[in-house]
Amino acid sequence: MNAEDLLRRYAVGERDFHTADLHGAHLQEVDLSGVVLKKAILSEVDLSGANLVGADLNGVVLKQANLNGTRLNGSHLVGADLDEANLSNADLNGVVLWRAGLKKAILYQVNLSRANLDEANLHGANLSRANLKGAKLSKANLSETNLTEANFCRATLIETKLILADLRGAILEFAELTKANLTEADLSRTNLEGANLREANLCKVNLSGANLTGANLYRANLIAAKLILAGLRGANLEQAELTKANLTEADLSWAHLNNTNLSGAYLRRAILTDVDLDSAILRGADLVEAKLGQVKMNNVDLSWVTMSDGKIHL
Repeated sequence: MNAEDLLRRYAVGERDFHTADLHGAHLQEVDLSGVVLKKAILSEVDLSGANLVGADLNGVVLKQANLNGTRLNGSHLVGADLDEANLSNADLNGVVLWRAGLKKAILYQVNLSRANLDEANLHGANLSRANLKGAKLSKANLSETNLTEANFCRATLIETKLILADLRGAILEFAELTKANLTEADLSRTNLEGANLREANLCKVNLSGANLTGANLYRANLIAAKLILAGLRGANLEQAELTKANLTEADLSWAHLNNTNLSGAYLRRAILTDVDLDSAILRGADLVEAKLGQVKMNNVDLSWVTMSDGKIHL
């Protein structure tokens, strides 16, 4: 089947073209709303500016396809192969992309609000400035992706892989990130206010300048994390692992740090007013010039801690 056959048959009311082979076809700006192209071969197809609203594209092969500015809202792409496809500026609002392949896909400034991307593979994709408000991304692979300035407000990313992801300037307000793996990710200047990072792996992440006000980091792994100038007011860091973390000039006012391991952590000039440090481990931590007003410090291990006045506590 070629593009002309498809458009002719669609024009007379036919909608089901499942398993069709349209490899490399030119279908720019066509109206194919509601079309059924289940398991069709559409690799390297040019569908830029096309209307595919409500289409059935489950299992379709769209590898290296051009979908720049394409309207796909409400369509189904379960298990679809979109590796290396160009979806820049596309409208994917409410799209179902469960278990879809989007490796190295270009999704710059795409609208994926309320989309279902659970278990999708987006390794190495470009989602810079993408709108992912309320999207579902649980158990998805977003490792080494470009997520700069992307909006994940209230998105669900439970057990999601974000290893080495670039999230600079991203919005993750009230996002659900329980048990997410963010090892060595760059989260500098991100907005994580009210986010749930319970038991998340944040080992060696860069959270410098990030807003974590009211965030839940219960039992999170923050070993060797950079939290320079981070805002952690009212955050829950109970039982978190912050060994050798850099919290220089971080604001931890009203934070919960009870039973937290801060061994060897850098807390120079950090604000620790009204903080709960009961049963915390601060062995070898650096608290030079830190503000420690009204701190709860019952049963705290202060061995070899450099206190705010520069003296070492033995």
